[in-house]
Amino acid sequence: MSVHYTEDFKKEVVKAYMAGIKSIPQIAVEFNVAKSSISKWVNEYKEECLYTTSTTAESNEAKEIVSLNGLKSNVIYSVMKLKIPNK
Repeated sequence: MSVHYTEDFKKEVVKAYMAGIKSIPQIAVEFNVAKSSISKWVNEYKEECLYTTSTTAESNEAKEIVSLNGLKSNVIYSVMKLKIPNK
């Protein structure tokens, strides 16, 4: 099943990449999207995102995905702590 992302979400991912702080693989994990999709979106939206001054207002979809990925990481960490016996 194919996932359809909004144009706003795609632009937020492109802005995250263009900020230059994270690599495509890191952004793919953070936003839970394929690396190839990010590369495609960067090529498609880079010009438009370059001249957009509003980089602080993330779309609700992007915020939710980042938040859910953070929660997922916390749950995995908690489960791992429970499985490792203290010596």
